[in-house]
Amino acid sequence: MNVARTLRPRLLRPHLSSRYQYLRRCESTAAGQTTTSSAPPPQPSFLKRFRSPILWSSLALALGFTGGSLVSHTLAPPPMPEPGTHEDGVLMADLNRQIDEDFKVKVLRGKCLGVAKQLKGAEGGWVEIVPPPPEDTRLRADGLVEKMQGAKGLGVERLFWDRGEHKLVAVIWFGGSLCGWPGVTHGGAIATALSDKLALAASLAENRSSQATSAAAIPQRMPGTGNHAKMFSPSEKPDEPAQLSLSYVKPTLANGFYVIRVQPSMDLEQDPAKIVPNEPPGGHEYEATLETLDARICVKAKARFEASNVLQRTGEQVQEAAKSTYSEFREWMWPSRQQNSQID
Repeated sequence: MNVARTLRPRLLRPHLSSRYQYLRRCESTAAGQTTTSSAPPPQPSFLKRFRSPILWSSLALALGFTGGSLVSHTLAPPPMPEPGTHEDGVLMADLNRQIDEDFKVKVLRGKCLGVAKQLKGAEGGWVEIVPPPPEDTRLRADGLVEKMQGAKGLGVERLFWDRGEHKLVAVIWFGGSLCGWPGVTHGGAIATALSDKLALAASLAENRSSQATSAAAIPQRMPGTGNHAKMFSPSEKPDEPAQLSLSYVKPTLANGFYVIRVQPSMDLEQDPAKIVPNEPPGGHEYEATLETLDARICVKAKARFEASNVLQRTGEQVQEAAKSTYSEFREWMWPSRQQNSQID
């Protein structure tokens, strides 16, 4: 009974040929392959495929642009403003603020107070040299240094003079327009600045008694504050040195502050206590150094001035003093005779 029930569905089922079954299997296989090939995997984006080349190319372009800009700015910097313009005034105000805040300037102005000498009742040695007043008609405007002013040249400076030791210290600015090589100050500009400071020191040493000097103020607790001792710069043009020799030790970079020190020349091999001065006060030879703010020497200079100029100037001063003294004495001795001679 159970066997008949099992065989009945198979007998009632239609008999399919083997060819039909084979074709059906091929169709089902082809349909499966078509379905699988019609849905390919998604392709990666352009950025993902070329991520590394893009990054390296961008980095190379950025470095090349930055390096090219630096080189072009160094070889051909933008032009500096002309003296007297508004832009130059802004730069000059900033330079004056920087130089007044410099530590060396504050220390030198503290020396101009003359605290130690005032406590002893003596006159201070250091004094700051300021430009002549505007009403002075003898201002020097035709000098080479005066034509190199402005932020692009010898913009600002602070001068200090030791009346006892005859030493000059100047804190000076070298601008970008004084370059002979990109970023390096021209040797001629350095020689001009050193020659001017050497001549100024010689002029102050020879005519120090004729310069009006303000007395130092009451000693201050903080150096560089208060009304320190000042004197006007000589309005007449100092004599140029007869001989000038320079030694360039290291390059002097532009757009920076430097210190010029001038002092009378002295033989270092000889004991200073045994030196016998054979020249007028102030000497004829002076030596100067151009230093960075951290006391690294860049240029050394030595100048010699003609003795005839010193002797002639000293003789003229003695002659004028003798004339004034004799005329005052004659007026005091014979006042009536002087009045009669003037009436006649």
